[in-house]
Amino acid sequence: MITFDNSPTVYWLIGYALAAWVIFAADFKKIPTNIFLFVSILLLVAMRLPVILFNRELNPDESQMLSHAITLFQDPIYWRSVDGTTIGPLDNYLLVIPRLFGFQINYTSGRLIGLLCSAGSLLFLFSALKNWIGAAVARRVFILPVIFLSFTQEIDFVHYSSEQLPVFLLALVLWLLSKMTRNRGSLAVTAYLLGLFAGAIPFAKLQAVPQAMILVLSAFWVCYRNFRSTKSYKPSLALIAGGLTFPLITLIWTYSFHVLKDLIDFYLLGNVIYAGGKGFLSIPSQFARIFSQSPDFIAFTIALSIPILASFSKFSGFSVKRAGVYQVPTTIVLLLLASIYAVTKSGNDFIHYLNFCIIPWTLLAALGLSRLGKKAVIFPILLLAWFGVNDAFYFVKERRLNNYSSVDARELWQSPVVSELKKYTQKEDYMVVWGWQCVYYVEAQLAQGTAENHSERSIFDHPLREKYRSRYLADMERNKPAVLLDAVGKNSFWVQDPKTQGIESYPRLFHFIQTHYTFLGNFDGTRLYVRNDRL
Repeated sequence: MITFDNSPTVYWLIGYALAAWVIFAADFKKIPTNIFLFVSILLLVAMRLPVILFNRELNPDESQMLSHAITLFQDPIYWRSVDGTTIGPLDNYLLVIPRLFGFQINYTSGRLIGLLCSAGSLLFLFSALKNWIGAAVARRVFILPVIFLSFTQEIDFVHYSSEQLPVFLLALVLWLLSKMTRNRGSLAVTAYLLGLFAGAIPFAKLQAVPQAMILVLSAFWVCYRNFRSTKSYKPSLALIAGGLTFPLITLIWTYSFHVLKDLIDFYLLGNVIYAGGKGFLSIPSQFARIFSQSPDFIAFTIALSIPILASFSKFSGFSVKRAGVYQVPTTIVLLLLASIYAVTKSGNDFIHYLNFCIIPWTLLAALGLSRLGKKAVIFPILLLAWFGVNDAFYFVKERRLNNYSSVDARELWQSPVVSELKKYTQKEDYMVVWGWQCVYYVEAQLAQGTAENHSERSIFDHPLREKYRSRYLADMERNKPAVLLDAVGKNSFWVQDPKTQGIESYPRLFHFIQTHYTFLGNFDGTRLYVRNDRL
């Protein structure tokens, strides 16, 4: 099997040669668009392959979602077996797919799913650009996000993140909107499909809802203009019906399995608590802080800056009477503003939120790029040069091109406590981790015995803490996990004070553990408890 060391020089040179070919092909009309797109996606896959084969955690969110997927394969009822907190159910169900084909749910399978989402997003973006601006401009601007996503090695853009599926759905909705604005196909059918996929976005990530709303409002504008000429309500009704379909199915499903209250309490209300933010006035500074942490995204933005500035000429002579002419530019600008709001709403400085900005940035640049003609080739060259200079610098300094060496990292690692707990567990057992170290679930390949696979919401003080604690204990009593790990300390994310945040901080739970479990020892900072009947 293929592996990558720190300096796969020939492979990297092939990647840069492919990128150069893609840049050349963008302006060479004799190369068919299908061939151009195929090689572009091939470039993305080739340059992301090293991190896909690196079977180690890059971000705590990866382990959190993979643990959910492992659990859903065993008990597929979301909000009973799994609560993804801010992450919607669709993100987690998606990760189950490899297991259905007999593959292990691990970091490699997760990143492969994420890569497919990114590739699909790019293809739908290209299709929308082609409908709105034409194939020539679409090809020129499309290569910029392709180069960015292919050559960046920043963790927040290469690990499986909860933004990748929502961005894919947003790109799909964007493409359907472009079909509506250009009157391609049946307007009612397209409107229904747009509403259907837009209605699914809140169940992938609530953070993506502002952008979905912009696209839906733009679709309603298309329906309104159609009504003025045809007096037909059919497209509008189809759009509404599509938007209600997925939420209604979800409500019926959650009611049938008695988890509707959990959806309300732990997904909707729980997200309200999490997404505090600091108000609209803090958005510029908050976004600037996140933006400044990603040199590659800064380079991507700089490469697009001149086309973005040129795009504002599209709004010259704007008037309400000619609003229809400006629908596409207005939608793009509002989509960009909604993406900035989505990035900053939670109040956390997480770089992976910038995934929401890649498509709006590209769309706005496309408006200006249409005025620059073949001179636009300089922008992808500049972006590729940024990555080339960085790679050359680290190659000379450290003999390193690849940050994700998969030598001896193709198989899952087992932490000391996981190696020990394997002696007392069986394939379909449940385990529980108090604190925040979801990597243990992935290493052990065991389902989580509580809906939340981390317990920070049962530890930190907030209005819903008692509800979280009550559910945590009820899940323990129902699932009877074979082992429990208290990871609070050096191995835990966010919660690291054993004296105030360890399992003793929840007296009822600690009493339950003392009654039914035996403490077997501390393994590299993580305490292991085994159910009495397993000893």
